Parts: sequence; structure tokens; C-alpha cells
Amino acid sequence: MNKGDFFTVYMDGVMMTVCVLGFYNEEYTGEEMVILAVVNQENMVHVPLDDLEILLPRFKYMN
Repeated sequence: MNKGDFFTVYMDGVMMTVCVLGFYNEEYTGEEMVILAVVNQENMVHVPLDDLEILLPRFKYMN
């Protein structure tokens, strides 16, 4: 599992698309945690990277 990966899960019979946003270690237990986002397929937008870089310059939004 890597940052940016998409996968589908079924919860209570409902299909959900999930994206991995990041990871961190829980402060008290040291357990590795995953930050997930549930993605609504109807709201997904596909944008060419060049168009996105015009709106969001890389030097402002670095991971």
C-alpha cells in the first residue's frame, strides 16, 4: 500500500472507493496508522497534470 493508491472495499454491502493519503505512527502505541479518504466516484475529476501545475505550483505544495 502506497500513498496515492486507490482501492475498493465493501462495508455493509456498499462498495466504496478509498484513497491512501498518508501514514503516521501512533504516538502511544507506535502502531502504524493509515490516513484514508473515501472517494465518491461521481465527484472524481480527471485533470491533466500540466493544467493542475498551473493552478498549484509545486514549490507551494510539497509532500
